[in-house]
Amino acid sequence: MPFTPVQELPEGSPSVRIFLTGQLILQPNDTSDTCEVFVNRSAPNHHLTIEVREKFAGEPDFILMRHHGPLEFYDPDDLVSGLEISRERPENSTEPPSKVAKYNGPPTPYGEALNLAIDLTRQGFHAGKKLPIDHQCARPSIMIKDGIFHTAAKTSENIEVKLKKGEKAVRDLPAFASVIGANIYLKEGEKLHIAWREMGMSRTLSLKKPAAGVSYEVYIINDPLYDDPEEAIAHDEFAEYYKILPSVNTADRLKLEVKVLAPVPDDPRGSARTPCMPVVVGGGD
Repeated sequence: MPFTPVQELPEGSPSVRIFLTGQLILQPNDTSDTCEVFVNRSAPNHHLTIEVREKFAGEPDFILMRHHGPLEFYDPDDLVSGLEISRERPENSTEPPSKVAKYNGPPTPYGEALNLAIDLTRQGFHAGKKLPIDHQCARPSIMIKDGIFHTAAKTSENIEVKLKKGEKAVRDLPAFASVIGANIYLKEGEKLHIAWREMGMSRTLSLKKPAAGVSYEVYIINDPLYDDPEEAIAHDEFAEYYKILPSVNTADRLKLEVKVLAPVPDDPRGSARTPCMPVVVGGGD
């Protein structure tokens, strides 16, 4: 179930930038036309928030949409997704069908390689094993049907992270993705639709290609609402993921040991003590 790999990002700034952080599992489908984002509802004190912002250079953001709490199923007859993000092209468009891709090239101002993200099916984690996700605890999910996925932010260089199995250290982990992004580049006449249900009512926010100096950002966050230092010290990120990955035997389960080497900036993504990062399952090499 791989993403379509790309080595270059399109020129210019993305029309829409999606940022995903917290207890989320990303899984592209077999045909690479959808990435399902599973929301871990079993992680205590984690709350889903979704926000869409219109950004103007040098001015405050304009908030177009805000959601807090569990999603409703978008289609009551299809109990899968609670929110869908998809591109609409004009009828006469000759563009190929939308795909979900992953960026594999060098660092750019708009993202680094997605291979920096933790993929639990990759070598060194749970390679060669199927990792079915408990849909009862991870849906309604979010379906993203377009975009180039990448690493939007990495863990701080001021922390040391060891991967452990039980009490045995496996290896040190270099800086990895703490925020996964997805860039969408709209062309004239195209729209990006964000569709969901709110209080039983269908809602759709449609974004057109923005004017110069304007862009959109979508934040999908499943984090604690407040970063309490005492709570973060005892927090085991992988243990929360294994709640919705029940096929992983207890003896095979991994955990992260985090050591703070120096003061961390005041605005890290997630906690400095326990990086609250999204992960990938089956993103491909």
